Amino acid sequence: MHKVLNRIAKIFSTAIFVVLVFIIALIIGYVIRVNYLSKNGDLGKVNTNFYTILTQSMYPTIKAGDVVVTYKDDKDKYNVGDVVTFISDSNGGITVTHRVVEVYELNGYYSYATKGDNNNAKDSEMVKSDNVLGKVVLKIPKIGYAQQFLVSKTGWIAAVLLPCLGVVIYDIMKLVMSIFGKGKGKIKKSASTIAARKRLEEVVDDDDGEE
Repeated sequence: MHKVLNRIAKIFSTAIFVVLVFIIALIIGYVIRVNYLSKNGDLGKVNTNFYTILTQSMYPTIKAGDVVVTYKDDKDKYNVGDVVTFISDSNGGITVTHRVVEVYELNGYYSYATKGDNNNAKDSEMVKSDNVLGKVVLKIPKIGYAQQFLVSKTGWIAAVLLPCLGVVIYDIMKLVMSIFGKGKGKIKKSASTIAARKRLEEVVDDDDGEE
């Protein structure tokens, strides 16, 4: 039974390690691709993206610290009521996530008026279709801080090393337990052998006394 449990634990720890490595590899690949496209001015080519919300302009729909997942429509067509993430030219090229309140179309080219749910007025700039990075399709509450940590140098080191360290510690503990287990087995075996020998000697002495 002990061997079976050890085998199950080993398979489980290995599976966790493989999954973590796979997730980390995906994140690294995603970040590398996004950074490359961003440096070349092609960030709009990323259809699915993740953004951390830093302000309360969309409160209570989206709160500071939430992460939104966006999907970019190939037709670059969004509707009133859609929450979109876009590049704001009037704010130095930062990304903003606000709701579409008006849609304008000219010769098949769209532009949008946007507004934060928690703001009193519409945004001062019209959002060009090319600046829209995608429509919000999912909100993940309060993991933005974790995402910011992971994209930092310290976060990457922790994300890579901690799973590996966990597996190593588990294997060391398993090895120590195995060694102590074998040691206890030897002690018990040795004690039982001594007791049996004493009993045998007592029996032999009794037989000698009877003669």
